[in-house]
Amino acid sequence: MKIGFPNNPRKDICKEISWIGEHGFDFVDLFLEEDKAVPEKIDVYEVRKLLQTFNLDIVGHTAWYLPIGSPVRSLRQTAVRELEKYFKVLSELGAKFVTVHANWPGGMFSAKEGIKFQVESLNFLIDYAKSSDLKIMYEPMDTSEDNLENVSSILNELPEIFLHIDIGHASLFGNTPEIFIKKFHSRIKHVHLHDNDKRKDLHLPLDCGKIEWRNIIKTLKKYYDGTITLEIFSKDRDYVLLSKEKLRKAWKES
Repeated sequence: MKIGFPNNPRKDICKEISWIGEHGFDFVDLFLEEDKAVPEKIDVYEVRKLLQTFNLDIVGHTAWYLPIGSPVRSLRQTAVRELEKYFKVLSELGAKFVTVHANWPGGMFSAKEGIKFQVESLNFLIDYAKSSDLKIMYEPMDTSEDNLENVSSILNELPEIFLHIDIGHASLFGNTPEIFIKKFHSRIKHVHLHDNDKRKDLHLPLDCGKIEWRNIIKTLKKYYDGTITLEIFSKDRDYVLLSKEKLRKAWKES
């Protein structure tokens, strides 16, 4: 098991990577988002040098708000073109896996239509990812559509993509992370871990919400021994470092 942390895309990326490296994480979950971490603002040479300096691995993470499931075809196509820019930078940085997020059309459009729209976008992205030596991970989000049935449909349609399971997201709307883990364990390539009250996606430090994360870790460890990102959005990063030690201990004792 390797523990990572994401950069804050609203802050200087090199300073963020330095903090991650200086505090003993195994990898950077590189959040490429507005406004300081978009592809055109990334200095590939400087970022690679920092990753090497701190001996950090890298996992790619694209902007969660890109509309790959929009009912408007031109918006889906624009999202795909934007993601291709992200893929190019991540490939140059040495990433092997990249997260693309679920996106549902909502409104009068059905989940079945949302699956169709996303599959269309993801098929284009799979081809581009291959040419960039990247593999795509699909991350279900924090909506009622991100349930076991719909995620199954996406993964069944696209056998070449992997699953990025976010424990916080999988704890909402009555979902159970353990069920996701057991059902999709052969497809899981990355995990996000944080806490919440099981009602909203709060990205709290561990033990600050209601998720029984230690029990979830016990289930996860039976099937998985890969990268786990502490996706904790706290102004005081001492809580992040405390969560890191809690996770190491829980994993060891599981």
